[in-house]
Parts: sequence; structure tokens; C-alpha cells
Amino acid sequence: MNNEELPFQRLCFGPGRAPVPPICLALNEIHIWGLALDIDETECAHAFTWLSEDEQERAHRLVSEQHRRRYIVAHAGLRQLLGCYLGSSAESIVMERTPAGKPFLRDWPSICFNLSHSHGRALVAITKERDVGVDLEQVRPSVDVVGLAKRFLSAQDQIFIQSGNSTGLHERFLKAWVAREAVFKAAGTGLTFPLKDDHIELTDDGRAGCLILGRTQESKPIRFLPLEPEWIGAVSSGGTDWVIRYPIWNESGVSLGI
Repeated sequence: MNNEELPFQRLCFGPGRAPVPPICLALNEIHIWGLALDIDETECAHAFTWLSEDEQERAHRLVSEQHRRRYIVAHAGLRQLLGCYLGSSAESIVMERTPAGKPFLRDWPSICFNLSHSHGRALVAITKERDVGVDLEQVRPSVDVVGLAKRFLSAQDQIFIQSGNSTGLHERFLKAWVAREAVFKAAGTGLTFPLKDDHIELTDDGRAGCLILGRTQESKPIRFLPLEPEWIGAVSSGGTDWVIRYPIWNESGVSLGI
């Protein structure tokens, strides 16, 4: 792993899990955590007990055992991390949902968060007093991204995706996709169709940019995350005054990394 990459960390679902004192979160910071979701059965069973009744029911409805475990670990991991900021246990956190389905903390409404998980990995974004959305996708070369782009995305994005080296075709498609997901998750709506109305504009280095909403021409900032080559992730929030921190979990507590 490159030292500049955001690592996917494996949390410990057992005693002594919350740092003391709680993690400090500045108003202009967004903390992004990368999580590895494949853990052993014993830890997964313990993590299951941290979930709400609704989350447990959702987990039971998943047919695939692998998908069920990863769902459990992603949502228990989110609770564990939130507990580290609140000085609270994972199982005591009460989440409610907006009419559109976006979760929020009933007792700590100033703490905002978002979760995305895909193929055994997850991203968690945590911030204060600002909406935030994060999305994660795995690069899968077998997927017909040109066909998907023609079906769902704008003409501007299709040009972007098919420009440049063919080896980066899937990465460019996923940048256009996760940008939309992050923006709409921050708004609390989820993807809003038709997607063809919107397009992305990136900085010269491709590390950041904005999603231009076609109906209003409103510009929504996005930043892409420094992940392993097989993964594409993005985060979005209101304004441009925010900075991203990547906390690292270790035996001595938590350090704010790259």
C-alpha cells in the first residue's frame, strides 16, 4: 500500500473498542474511514448484537451469507466509529431516519455521517453540522461501462469516459457514478433520475471537481479519495471550506493520518 492511500482497516468487535477520550472533530473537518468487512464468525455474531432491531431484520432478509455478514460488519462498524466520537457504546446509539430514508442521530443531531459499502469494503464519513455523502465502488473490468454510460449518463460524461487511455475507461465511468451518488446521498435523496441531466467537471489533476445539476446549473463540490487502484470513492458536502482527514485505528488509540 502506498503511504498516501486511505487504508481499509479491520476494526475489532470486542472489549476495549472505544478510544478515550472521544475523537475530536473540528467544524471544518470530514473524517473518512476505510473498513475491511470480512471478519470471523465469532466477531460477526458479536457485531450483530450492536444493531437495531430494524437492522437485524434487514440482515436476516439477505439470502447470501456473505452479503449478510458484510452488511452486519458495515453497520456495526459505523456504530462503533460513531461511539468513538460520542464517548458512547455502539449498541446504545439510537438512529432515526428522515422521510427520505437518510439516517441521523436522535440524541446528537449535530453529528452527521454517511456509509457506503461494496464487495467487502466500506467507507464511513463523519462530520459536524454539515450534510455529507460518500460512495465507494470496485473497478470491475467485465462490466460494459460504455453501454451503461450511454443508457444513464449525460453526453458530457460519455465524452469524458471515452477520452484518454482505454485502460482507464472503467475508472472514469466510476468517477462519474460515485460523484452522483455522493452528492445525492449528502442531499439525503439517493440517486435522482434521470442522471443524464447532470455532468461532472474535474480539476486538472482529477482529484476533485463538481457535479453540475442540469435542472438548476447548481455546482456541488466533490473530492475523490486516495484508494487502492481497484477502488473508486468520492465524498461531497456543502461549501468548499472543508478538509478531509483519514483517521488510523491502532492499539494506542486513533491518529489522524494523511
